[in-house]
Amino acid sequence: MTLETVSAFSIWMMIAAFLIPAYHQLELKADMMGKEEEAYRILDEKISRYMLTGRYQAAETVFYQGTAYFIEWEEKGDEYKVCISIEDRKDRQHCFGILKTKGLYPS
Repeated sequence: MTLETVSAFSIWMMIAAFLIPAYHQLELKADMMGKEEEAYRILDEKISRYMLTGRYQAAETVFYQGTAYFIEWEEKGDEYKVCISIEDRKDRQHCFGILKTKGLYPS
């Protein structure tokens, strides 16, 4: 092989060595963002159900497309703190505070 071919091959290998891990990280980040979006949808559904019926489960696990979502309700005075975490990752927990509703449920 000539020197030019070896040089060109080396440059392409260095480019690939940097781009492949970066692409992999982008795929992982996109997957996690999709799971977080789904977590918000599930949490919105649970809060809406509470607003309509007044019922909730203090701790619940929801499985959706192979992912476990953990939902916890914590009573704090006149409100609830509702948190959801994805696959038991407490460091990535998303929480909302909602007021308790009394007597607003449809018959």
